Amino acid sequence: MKTTIRPRDNRGTRPYFRLSPIAAACATLLVVSGAAQAQDAAKETEAAAAAEPVTVVVVKGIRRSIEDSVATKRKSDSIVEVVSAEELGKLPDASIAEALSRLPGVVGQRGPDGRVSVISIRGLSPEFSGSLLNGREVVSSNDARTVEYDQFPSELIGSALVYKTPDGTLIGQGLSGTVDLRSRKPLDTRGREIAVNLRGEKNSTENLVSGVAPGIGKRFSISYVDQFANNTFGIAAGFARLDVASEVKQTELVMYGDFSPYGLPVSGNAPSKFPAPGVANGNSMLPMFWTATSSTKRNTRDGLMAVLEWKPNKNLRSQLDLYYSKFDTHEVGAKFLSSMFATWGGGVAPNLSNVKTTQVGQNTFTTSATADKMPVTTGNFDTKRKDSISALGWNTELRLNDQWRAMSDVSFSRSDRNETYSEVYAAPYDSAAQNWTYGSFSWNVPVDGGAQTWTPAQADYLANPGIVKMGDQGGFDFVGDQDAYTGAIRNPNIKDQIKTLRLSATRRLDGFFSDFTAGVNYTARDKDVSKNEARLLMKKDANGNYIRDIPASALGAPINMSWAGIPGMIRIDVPALANTGVVSLQPLFAQKVDNDSGVHEKVMTAFAKLDIDTEFGNVPVRGNLGLQAVKTEQNSTGWEYRGNNATPDITQLFARSGGASYTDYLPSLNLVAEFPRGFIGRFGAAKTLARPNIVDLRAGSSTPTVIKEPGPDQGKWTVAYSGNPELEPWRATSIDFSFEKYFGKRTYVSAAAFHKTLENYVYNELRARDNSSFPLPPGLPAGIVVQKFGPVMQPVNAEGGKLQGLELSASLEGAMIHPMLDGFGLVASASKLFSDIQDKDGKEIKLNGLSGVSGSATAYYEKHGFSARFSQRYRSAFTATTRDIFLNATTREQNVDRVADMQIGYEIEKGAYKGLSFLLQVNNVFDKPTQNSVTPGDNAPDKSMLLPNYTYYFGRQVLMGMNYKF
Repeated sequence: MKTTIRPRDNRGTRPYFRLSPIAAACATLLVVSGAAQAQDAAKETEAAAAAEPVTVVVVKGIRRSIEDSVATKRKSDSIVEVVSAEELGKLPDASIAEALSRLPGVVGQRGPDGRVSVISIRGLSPEFSGSLLNGREVVSSNDARTVEYDQFPSELIGSALVYKTPDGTLIGQGLSGTVDLRSRKPLDTRGREIAVNLRGEKNSTENLVSGVAPGIGKRFSISYVDQFANNTFGIAAGFARLDVASEVKQTELVMYGDFSPYGLPVSGNAPSKFPAPGVANGNSMLPMFWTATSSTKRNTRDGLMAVLEWKPNKNLRSQLDLYYSKFDTHEVGAKFLSSMFATWGGGVAPNLSNVKTTQVGQNTFTTSATADKMPVTTGNFDTKRKDSISALGWNTELRLNDQWRAMSDVSFSRSDRNETYSEVYAAPYDSAAQNWTYGSFSWNVPVDGGAQTWTPAQADYLANPGIVKMGDQGGFDFVGDQDAYTGAIRNPNIKDQIKTLRLSATRRLDGFFSDFTAGVNYTARDKDVSKNEARLLMKKDANGNYIRDIPASALGAPINMSWAGIPGMIRIDVPALANTGVVSLQPLFAQKVDNDSGVHEKVMTAFAKLDIDTEFGNVPVRGNLGLQAVKTEQNSTGWEYRGNNATPDITQLFARSGGASYTDYLPSLNLVAEFPRGFIGRFGAAKTLARPNIVDLRAGSSTPTVIKEPGPDQGKWTVAYSGNPELEPWRATSIDFSFEKYFGKRTYVSAAAFHKTLENYVYNELRARDNSSFPLPPGLPAGIVVQKFGPVMQPVNAEGGKLQGLELSASLEGAMIHPMLDGFGLVASASKLFSDIQDKDGKEIKLNGLSGVSGSATAYYEKHGFSARFSQRYRSAFTATTRDIFLNATTREQNVDRVADMQIGYEIEKGAYKGLSFLLQVNNVFDKPTQNSVTPGDNAPDKSMLLPNYTYYFGRQVLMGMNYKF
């Protein structure tokens, strides 16, 4: 039996030809069609397709946006998800990240201020996804590759595509997927459009710290699109400003264990399942460190986007686009800190009364008590961060003749982040006796995630500057070598720059392959991270005593922390304190050079793609076959310091450098079969990569020292923390299937499955390093024998691993059920993911950002000018890595996250005020916190014994405003 393939267009009269190997791959999509497909005539196929328009997963309840998303996805040869603005300047979310997080297989990760800043695609960490702006790689403002999407005002984005399968011309693709943010094309718009949006925003949590941010925030945007010179020249421009507050209430419980020697009661005779390492007091367990933090942040963002498009004739099109964003934040806060280690370590012997315990499995926990004396410390911090991102791109397409087209694209993007983090510690102190004082507290630390409180017996105990004096009583900043220490000022700076040049040509073909595209792309990226840090040290008076009194000029009104049981917390203006003259600044040489690094990459990509456009029997089949050859050259520079901070010695500073080069070949295949009766089948196969995180490529190392105290570890080196300039990318081979059934204009069901085989991955490993060539630290005791090798923790490549998942989604138009439900609709999606990755010792490695289950649901109504939407997104527990103020990686186990949003609106559809609409929107409707958990005794997380660690409450955000389009 012969199988014939025929062209779908009239571009030539080539004869039929036999089934090729590529066409054989198409057959995998036809198994479900069965013998019935042969009985359908071509006219019946076309009529069925025309009678049943295809819809797509939607991310908001605006029907026009659904239709725009449908059109984009329907034409795509890849498996994609689409976000489309309802109309000019009218994507309602605070940032594009929140809109993306409602797409199937995409989950958002709330940042430290409660807003979604990064996303995970198909369960992989944000660092595994590619990020593009108008098809070009874009810089990031952090020390990783991950783009913080809250930098992009949603009002300026026309649409966003999430590619789950790549093609041969998609440059900058990620291992998990690729996000492409797109601006409006002015020549694709009919006539002039002007849109003005104005909104006010208020947080349900009143300003926790006064004078930092306005009580009512503001959002404003204006967008303009027009065409000139007989529609041969077009302009699209927009400006958006955001000035809103973020309110954060945070508690922290760390290091649960039976450390305390206070004879705390144990319920029954149940043993401790998770004893503290090396400790066996047999007591009820307590968290050793307790903190509570209140902060207010002012977020000010100005965004500008402009597109100039010129098409003088049908053969030439040129587009110049510009994006600029300036994002400034100012956060001020105060925190309460206490430590049970500081209690008995400082010789404090409190008497505990009113002790209450609870039993969890085989463990007993003390959940509340009253201590007659308890060492506590207050912390005040002030953080100012300034980010700027600029991107410029110029794209030109020229049609040479009926067969050939040429394209050139050149772009430049740059980000610059400057941050100043200032902190100061103070605690109750008896100036006359020259020692710390300890007050009475009643505390409540439930293990079920409930409210945690620490209430002083004296209401103004932590707010009265006559009681609270400068100094770090409990050593909470882990600075034990200087009694004068009272705080720090840190100034990290991150610069990122990307330059690209792309040239390609496309040849029109006849037959099975419709087009052939080939080209080259060159990308140069330079990222530099520097860190300046200085300690705040108390000066001494004429008598040789530290000056601990806080100057009145640095004091503000006490901060109300009643939500944590604390009536008032002293407020210290840290920048003002640094300028009073009572403290001095001591630059830290070692900490600076440890994190100063430069990473430089040159990537040359040769690419080719064959577009498929044909029929298999009576079934239209389209897609593409592609290949990329990617040559990467990377190098990194950094430092390692072997001296000390007290007497910086430039001779003890050693330069570090390294790099690697490698070539990858990335084939890809996408096939789409459009069956009769609204069925669509999709198949994708590709090899993908994600280059290592920028910070992991750094060449520098932290400063280890030699343990000099007597004991079994004397002479051993402490652990050094280093990057690895020779790291190679994460690599994976993926296969995707998607099958969809469309019933009407906005009704469909879809099922998709994917499998990724990880050829290699990156994880941190403790290795031995020869330290014999480095000078020994000063102050070692005579006769000490220093070991030759010391441990170093650094990222390394490993092999093997699998990731697979299922994705289900559906959209239901109410009118399909009953005419009375016209205007109503429901959209839902769910994903289930599985992973199997092990280290070299066979221990399971959980992928960063992997949520086993995620989903979203949106119910909407839109008719007669009225609109309403209620959405909820869900993701199961996952790990997340962030950078702390020291620029160190911090990975935590995040608990289940549920966030609900709602929106109602009304638009005047006729009359003098046509185009005017009103909006009420509530984000985080139920004020759900983000929380992570730990297991007692520093053990690996155990689902049978998870206890609260960090808990963040952000409040709900209420927005009211108006939009006017004319």
